Amino acid sequence: MSQDTKDISYDDSHAALSSWVVGRVEQWEDHRNTNYLQKWDEYYRIWRGIWAVEDKTRTSENSKLISPATQQAVESTVSELEEAIFGKEQWFDVRDDIADQNPQDVNIIRLNLQEDLQRAKVKDSICESLLNAAIYGTGIAKINVKEEIQKVPQESVIPNTLTSDTVVMENNIITIKVEALTPKEFVIDPTASTITEALGVAQIVIKPRYEIIEGINDGIYEDKPLGSYDKIDLGFDEEDNGSTTEDDKVKITEYWGRVPVKFLEPKKDSAFGEDFDYDEDELVEAVVVIANDNVVLKAARNPYMMGDRPFVSYQHDRVPNKFWGRGIAEKGYNPQKALDAELRARIDTLALTTHPMMGVDATRLPRGMKFEVKAGKTILTNGDPRQTLMPLNFGSLAQSTFTEAAELERMVQMGTGAMDSANSNFSNPRNSTASGMSMLQAASIKRQKRTIMNFQENFLIPLIEKAAWRYIQFNPERYPTGDYKFTAYSSMGIMAKELEMTQMIQLLSMTQQGTPPFALLLMSIFENSSMSNREEMKLAIAQTMQPDPQAQQLQQMAQQMQLQKAQAEIKETEANAMKDFAQAAKFQSEVQDKTSENTLIKEQVDMAEKMAKIEKLRTDSEVAISKVEHLDSETYRNIPEMEHLQSETILNLAKARQAGQTRKDK
Repeated sequence: MSQDTKDISYDDSHAALSSWVVGRVEQWEDHRNTNYLQKWDEYYRIWRGIWAVEDKTRTSENSKLISPATQQAVESTVSELEEAIFGKEQWFDVRDDIADQNPQDVNIIRLNLQEDLQRAKVKDSICESLLNAAIYGTGIAKINVKEEIQKVPQESVIPNTLTSDTVVMENNIITIKVEALTPKEFVIDPTASTITEALGVAQIVIKPRYEIIEGINDGIYEDKPLGSYDKIDLGFDEEDNGSTTEDDKVKITEYWGRVPVKFLEPKKDSAFGEDFDYDEDELVEAVVVIANDNVVLKAARNPYMMGDRPFVSYQHDRVPNKFWGRGIAEKGYNPQKALDAELRARIDTLALTTHPMMGVDATRLPRGMKFEVKAGKTILTNGDPRQTLMPLNFGSLAQSTFTEAAELERMVQMGTGAMDSANSNFSNPRNSTASGMSMLQAASIKRQKRTIMNFQENFLIPLIEKAAWRYIQFNPERYPTGDYKFTAYSSMGIMAKELEMTQMIQLLSMTQQGTPPFALLLMSIFENSSMSNREEMKLAIAQTMQPDPQAQQLQQMAQQMQLQKAQAEIKETEANAMKDFAQAAKFQSEVQDKTSENTLIKEQVDMAEKMAKIEKLRTDSEVAISKVEHLDSETYRNIPEMEHLQSETILNLAKARQAGQTRKDK
């Protein structure tokens, strides 16, 4: 796009500033166009499915097909990111400093900021930036401050009557607009990798002339002749712009960055190409708006209280030490071009193998005959048609091309990480298995998490911070000053939710119903679902997890009864132990009078059975005691005494056995 320039017939007081800014911006623009513009144009055409002559893979190529593999990868990735970022109603949070004792102010800021950003349709601009980053590799947005008129209908009482009327009240409000920029509209110092560290950045756009005239009338711009621009290269444009004339357009270069102080103030003797020295001249942050590469419409110091530049950017896939990143189209470029070549070669081959072709002896055709082959046509020949006409067959289409195309689609998935582009079970049977699909999904989700972290850290949080700073500066009544910290909320994309849902359902089948883990898994499943009554279901599950007071009371009564039963069993065990101890003493005194060995053995067996019974009672008592949460200290004190009685009984039995043996020997 180029238009003839019109000379400006007046002395501009900012001529030196215009020359300094435009000279550097043009150098940065040439560097960007030389290294990236041609690639960006081709990425855009692949995404749109638009064919161009330079996209041919061979000179004899006739087909213009473009595979939708990259288109699907871009849309799938962007939709996953949008779901992960905006899947929940609250997609960012505001935190106050720890020393603040009043948390009410930060709650007001959070609610006001959410309401204002929603009214300004910031989500839509962020989604457009995500799409630009997926196509070109870098997402860029500009934060603009505008004063708008808000119209609100109200009831107004008509004087001297008992009726009222509806009137429209107009209120001036401050609105923060977020404008998504394509990389073709943005230039940056090529030596910098971030917007902050660059000497400056600029937005180069074509705007309607009436919009600039309105800005001059409103006092935003200085009243100067605009002229016309010489050239502007914004890359490939599929639309025909020949219907508009040069008088309807104005090239606007909005520069934000450091400029020499001596050029910032208007001078009568300002001239193009005035000397500048980095060692001697001071640089300050400023904003300079230049029309048609010559006319300075606005030159002022940075008006924002934080001194920041109103741009944010992020790389879809990070390229170290570079500002421009790598997008989905670039990562899938090579397999996309190979896939396009495969499809176009197949279509060209189909034209040769499908459509009939004939070899004809031209000397045997009637003079002036137009030779065509079609159904029902009569072909006149001079002589035998079998000797004059011969069908030509170029073979058949190789079946291997279908396998190769499926494999190339898989390569697009490998390069982009987009799950939807690898849906061919023919190329890889692993894709038809549950474990194979889980592996593919896990790899895709990991890539998306990297992009989300990069997006939040470099784009979303700085954007919210800058928007809050603008509201604090220009609308202090609604946004009180404070040290606020911003946090971005992100959930999972649809693919990650589906994978996690599958895993939780499998765990749910292995968990006992009615237990707390079962309820937690069920709540997590509803949390990831897209049901309209999701919150009601979560609330109902939470209520079921709350303990029932009547059930708790019955449980306490059961525990008390179990405790009493255990204490009674312990007392019974003690009594039995004392009784056995007395019988053992009696046996010891009477053992000397017994001479029969059989009687002695019988007594020993009876004693062993009684000891086993005592041991069983003791074991049962210990099991009962372990099930009770609160036992009396007296109970624990009885257990050692029972053990002591047991040891005494065993000792007496041993003595009786020894006495019987001694009597037998005698």
